[in-house]
Amino acid sequence: MNIADRYAAVRRDLHRAYDDKLSPQVIDEVLDANIARAEERATVKDFLPVTVGRATVEDLADLAADGYGGVLKERPEVLFVSAHNAGRAQLAAAVAKQLAGNNLVIRSVGLNGGKTPAPEVITVLEERGVPLDGLYLEGVNPRTVHLSDVIVLMGVTETPNVPGKRYVHWPIDDPVGASADKIRAIADDVEDRVRDLLVELGVLRAAS
Repeated sequence: MNIADRYAAVRRDLHRAYDDKLSPQVIDEVLDANIARAEERATVKDFLPVTVGRATVEDLADLAADGYGGVLKERPEVLFVSAHNAGRAQLAAAVAKQLAGNNLVIRSVGLNGGKTPAPEVITVLEERGVPLDGLYLEGVNPRTVHLSDVIVLMGVTETPNVPGKRYVHWPIDDPVGASADKIRAIADDVEDRVRDLLVELGVLRAAS
């Protein structure tokens, strides 16, 4: 990875962690200013993305101090894992997005690949009024996931090749191919578990 790619990765990390507290434009401006200063002074540039990233976090914390009690807290991140990312993990991701909003970084992954929710799962989400923009439709790799605060294993025992602080197992049936009533019952179970997790992480919105 060249230095431009490493700066781009730092930028993505900062947006993912802090753009619920500060605008993306402010984050970019502070980062770009730090990059420019560092590039002007440095003779060896190999470690600049790391040092620039740390300096930017410190500067952003100073900017956020007045509105956030002097603390710039990184958003927690949860990764939902199922076999094919078509049912359980997508249900959990969509419900978590609806409940936590922008207070949580949410991703989902299938151990055996896949990023397309099953049509019957989408139907039940629509019945429940869960916005489909909470579905996770991108691939996941260690660089984009980083260190998830919680990795939720749903109906699988193998852990994904991504880092996590804590792993939890939810024994939830696969909704793909099940009857509508069965999927509704699974969705109820998923929502109850998601709510408990979000309360534990301190990100459940009061209005939910």
